[in-house]
Amino acid sequence: PVSTTIAPDILRMPLTGEPIASADEIPNRPAMAVKIDNIGSAIPQSGLNAADIVFEEIINAGATRVAAVFHSQDSDTIGPIRSGRTQDINLFMSFNQPLFVWSGGNAGVTYYIERSKMIDLSFLKTSGYYRRSGKEEPHDLYASTEAMWEKTPDDFSIPPVVLPYLRPNDVLTGDPATIINVTMDSNDVRWEYNPDGGLYYRWQEGRPHNAENSGQVTTKNLIVMAANYIQSPIDAKTPDAQMLGSNPVYIFTGGTVRVGVWLRFESTDRYQFFDSIETLNELRIQPGRSFIELPRAIEGTVTWS
Repeated sequence: PVSTTIAPDILRMPLTGEPIASADEIPNRPAMAVKIDNIGSAIPQSGLNAADIVFEEIINAGATRVAAVFHSQDSDTIGPIRSGRTQDINLFMSFNQPLFVWSGGNAGVTYYIERSKMIDLSFLKTSGYYRRSGKEEPHDLYASTEAMWEKTPDDFSIPPVVLPYLRPNDVLTGDPATIINVTMDSNDVRWEYNPDGGLYYRWQEGRPHNAENSGQVTTKNLIVMAANYIQSPIDAKTPDAQMLGSNPVYIFTGGTVRVGVWLRFESTDRYQFFDSIETLNELRIQPGRSFIELPRAIEGTVTWS
């Protein structure tokens, strides 16, 4: 059996793993997962470089959508905000009843989201959203983290630590990897590592992927979790990422790569990475912001040099 909990080595900010001196430094609010458009007319998006963790998932028609998870930082503008998918429930329940900020969805998706333990802040029933001029619908829906955190229920939960971070005496090991290519169906993604700041910079479809007011999208850790996609129970045209079970994982941090497997058994489990199923040596990342790519579990979708 694999334990899905671990005694904290040091006190950390929950979603970045940054060491802190006191629990009083942790913001007294829940995590917030925001679904954000990721097609050409939506770029530059707002808020991506302020999120603690960002996921990129495949949706219908081979396109992708990102989900920005906020806790330690605010963003005056977040968007453009789009619809959710049933796969979001298994993706975000590890954040312990997060606020779920989305534009709404069809009856089937809405049924499952409303019955999950996420806090449903759909645009269709929540104030605080607005339409921006100069953008065409549906790529014009925005909000702010402040406006959405104001909707926090009284019985909220602060998120736990959901990713495994290097401990004080750990030494980062791995093979060199400074350019990473990830195929997300029709979306070709490239990341380039800059050792000066220790960050990975994102390109999409051969162009720098920019965030509004904060420059190119960056991350401290790049985690590529291969996933099996099956037909959604709601819509035959929509792929549904299977985020429980196990599949290969590729962890890029500090200009290195380590290849292993990810394991999750319940939607509330934190994300765990190991060198192999047989040895179960945990693979840890550096403290800082993380970007998690979810490509199909097909050979050749991830390459590096």
